[in-house]
Amino acid sequence: MHKRLLLYVILCGILPTLQAQRLSENTTVRSVLFQLPGEGSYIETAFMAGANALHHEPVKPRGFDAGVEVEIVISDAGKVLNFDKYMLHAPVIYDTNKVDFSIFDQKRLFITNASVSVEVTIRDIYDSTNVFTHTEAFLAFDNTSVQISDLQLIDTYKRSTANDDFTRNGYRMEPYTINFYPSTRNNIIFYGEIYNTASLFPDEPLLAQYTIRDAYTDKVNTNFYKYGKLTSAPVISFLQEMDISDLPGGNYNLVVEVRNKQNELLATKKVFFQRANGGPVNAWENVQMIDIHDTFVSEYTPEQLDYYLDVIRPRASNTETNIIESLSDRVDPVMKQKFLFNFWLQRDSIDPYAAWLAYLDLVKHANEAFKTPSRAGYKTDRGRVYLEYGPPYDVVTSVYESGAYPYEIWFYNTCRINKPI
Repeated sequence: MHKRLLLYVILCGILPTLQAQRLSENTTVRSVLFQLPGEGSYIETAFMAGANALHHEPVKPRGFDAGVEVEIVISDAGKVLNFDKYMLHAPVIYDTNKVDFSIFDQKRLFITNASVSVEVTIRDIYDSTNVFTHTEAFLAFDNTSVQISDLQLIDTYKRSTANDDFTRNGYRMEPYTINFYPSTRNNIIFYGEIYNTASLFPDEPLLAQYTIRDAYTDKVNTNFYKYGKLTSAPVISFLQEMDISDLPGGNYNLVVEVRNKQNELLATKKVFFQRANGGPVNAWENVQMIDIHDTFVSEYTPEQLDYYLDVIRPRASNTETNIIESLSDRVDPVMKQKFLFNFWLQRDSIDPYAAWLAYLDLVKHANEAFKTPSRAGYKTDRGRVYLEYGPPYDVVTSVYESGAYPYEIWFYNTCRINKPI
């Protein structure tokens, strides 16, 4: 009895030191470069580290402490221009099974206007082997042209009179340190600054455009476009918020442009982000983001998938048709499942299965009504039109017209085209 009790106590002392993750897997860093006209530049570096990736050391009474050592080094060709090193402790906790918070901080380091390298090292204060390092390069500002700072993604902001590294222009802005926006986040907030307009365009009206563009095609979605008139100044700051609740899942660039009154592009800056929206994605490159667990495609065999991908051609856009043709036997069947599911999500995000079943009924009718000895019904001309536009509301059939082959005229009062543009 005593031996078992002692073993239990020892295990309880060991368990709190176990780590679910490491800092290398659960730390994000984002640095952005700003300018102080006439003085130099400064870099804001923010990081977020999951506390569950840290070693928790027992402290009295019955609590556990954890923390990180942060080192930021800014250098130019090996010469250190600025650095900071400090420690942050997490709040003392009493149950290491309920570590559901992160350690978060931001530092502002000033430098001369130069091209620099920034190295950020986050180290567990109780485990020196548990470390995360992030390195990033920045180019110097060109003061002979209009310039835009890096775009800082913002988590939250509020008015503040504080004088700290989170506050500027009367607002406390907490950075968003990742470039992924899950379906639970319905807006994207960003801050930036524009330089050199006062010296280069002192009396000319300028325009700022804020757009979200497809990362692969650079196509602008007009639902995610904003603009604002600018008045020349040594520094023009902007804090913008865009509703992305209806933005399909995919890879995007947030783009800021400055244009003159002739609509000529003076400066541009962009930042990449990913969106997951629980609905369809916007491109084949993003299909891997689709979750097909417990969906109608999850049990389809490779043979069924090849057939189903072929029968949806009449409803496919030109881009989708090219993708279908590229889905050879060497393509992972899971990717085919994801494509098929996303295909119907794009057409009915509420009940894609119902849309799919309704279309399969049309395929069944086409196969029965229009088949030939050498072709399945859905592959014939009439079958293709039937599947693309749906059943006609009237049909005129001519079999015995003199000098003509038998023919049919199909009438539609509305075209049931169900293809994305």
